[in-house]
Amino acid sequence: MPHRADLSAFADALAQRLPGTWTSQYHPHPDYPAQFPIAEQLWDMTHAQWAVSEFVLNHDAVLTGPDGMRLYVIDRPLNQSEFIVAALTPPGLDDHLFRGVPEPNGIKVGTDPARAAATVARRLLPRYDKALAEVRRRATAEQTASEKRTARVDFAWQADGSLTATTNHPGAVDHLHRAGFHPDPRSSNTFTLPVALSTAERDQRLRTVALELGALGAHVSIRNAPAPPAPAPPAPAPLTELVHRAASAEDLHQVAAILDEALDPRTGPLHGLEAVVRHSAVRAAETGPAPLRSEFTSSFDAIATRIQQLHRDLAELRLGVGEIATLTHAHGERIWSDLLDQHHTARATPTATAASPTPARVTTTGVVQRGR
Repeated sequence: MPHRADLSAFADALAQRLPGTWTSQYHPHPDYPAQFPIAEQLWDMTHAQWAVSEFVLNHDAVLTGPDGMRLYVIDRPLNQSEFIVAALTPPGLDDHLFRGVPEPNGIKVGTDPARAAATVARRLLPRYDKALAEVRRRATAEQTASEKRTARVDFAWQADGSLTATTNHPGAVDHLHRAGFHPDPRSSNTFTLPVALSTAERDQRLRTVALELGALGAHVSIRNAPAPPAPAPPAPAPLTELVHRAASAEDLHQVAAILDEALDPRTGPLHGLEAVVRHSAVRAAETGPAPLRSEFTSSFDAIATRIQQLHRDLAELRLGVGEIATLTHAHGERIWSDLLDQHHTARATPTATAASPTPARVTTTGVVQRGR
């Protein structure tokens, strides 16, 4: 069985013998997936494509030549006396430019670098050059058509003093780049002039690039960015809202309802205030100076106790307000005048009564009851 020729040495010798200036770069593959980053750039539907898709390749070499040509060199599987040389697609071109262009399919060559170079120059390079010229012609035509399309560039002064430009026209984008505009990472069609420039410098660059774009026939607009919407007024705090409602309460039922909300264990401000004090006490004890932590704890505990007492007092007051409101609703306000009048009358009447003319009696103790 013939010995497999060294791929790296063969690629170097082949590059030296091809027409024009060529360089060779050898790539060993540490594992199977390592063969694909370059193999995926193959411009081939025959020998090279078959080898890449069906076999594990231990290495490859890439030859780079004039006018951006690149050749892919690998061992020919199942044949140790041959190599495969194929074309690679040029970088930086969109896939749709290659549709309909015949592939410059690769060829098999022997291990003699001189004969292999002659075969590549006669059979592969002409096809490669023709296909490459067609793809680049398409790219140039597409770029020309894009540049002929009427450009529109919208400049806007932002609230922070920066200047933005919005456009999707390639020619306009080139002018913006030259003027110092940078792509905005938040929008693919927006470009920003750095705010670090002085106002005079930004004005000068805006005038210059606007004149250049106008000379190209581009439609240019300049405006101030719309002012941001005014922030919504903050929602009133629960306690503040209760204060306003208490000030405008029209009857005792409304007062009782307000006290109910103030005492609500889920949303009432007193429970919230107590929670603030409790949590603050814990954090003060954990983060304060060690000698003062006990003082913090006792002070916060005293405040929390007063809040609890206030809660109990308000709860009792709420019951009284509710009862008075219910009685007033049932009997009318006059009930309280009548009750108060009766109360005052009862306090003004003497408690002693006139003695009956019953004759005096002698008790068993000999004490005489005094009569009138």
